[in-house]
Amino acid sequence: MNKKLLILCAFAVAGFVTLTAFGGKTLEQQKAEISALVAGKLDELRAQKEIECTDRVNLEAQRRYDEYLLTLPTKPTTGKKPTTSKGPGVKPVPVKPPPVKPSDPKKDKMENTPSDSKKDKMENTTPAGNTEQKKDKMKKSGGN
Repeated sequence: MNKKLLILCAFAVAGFVTLTAFGGKTLEQQKAEISALVAGKLDELRAQKEIECTDRVNLEAQRRYDEYLLTLPTKPTTGKKPTTSKGPGVKPVPVKPPPVKPSDPKKDKMENTPSDSKKDKMENTTPAGNTEQKKDKMKKSGGN
């Protein structure tokens, strides 16, 4: 009899737990509640992983930026205290003036071209111009 009583009590406790565990909800209600909890946990996990990923990316970007700064040539400081800002500032690129060629007096003389009046005189004194002028003079004077 003790065995029968013990088995009967076990079934009663199991039935009570089964009926009260989900508050008397139907199977669809239970599945909907479970899926809502799972979706909430997934959103939480997704947000946490996104924050971790962003932190890793920012850390790696800062490390690479620091390495890049180390490769740049350093300039001596003038004693000015740099201003602090929230992020790395953008420095303007210095503009270099075009290189100045050293002047050579010999080349300057060769490069200088004669003025227009000198060109006109030179054109009139060409050998072809002289022969035409001589022919014109001869015609006027009545020569051959």
